[in-house]
Amino acid sequence: MSDQVPTATDANLGYPQIEKLIENEDFGTINKSFADAYALLEKIKHDTSGGIKKQKAAQKAMKAYELTTELINELLKIKYQIIKLREEEAKKNE
Repeated sequence: MSDQVPTATDANLGYPQIEKLIENEDFGTINKSFADAYALLEKIKHDTSGGIKKQKAAQKAMKAYELTTELINELLKIKYQIIKLREEEAKKNE
């Protein structure tokens, strides 16, 4: 049995797409994708011909998109807090 600790270079650690998104702050593609999906889910949610089951599923999916957006916003806040702390630490060390 190995007592190896995973390293940051392991390919399946972390969330590389989210990390890249937060690092680059290039939200154009994801904003469009989320907006398009959300609009479609809105239609499904209000389409009574699809049945209540589909409407509830659409509502759950919409909530998932909202939570994902909140998560990305929180990650950005944390990123800026880290940057600020590093800048303050650098000033102390000057």
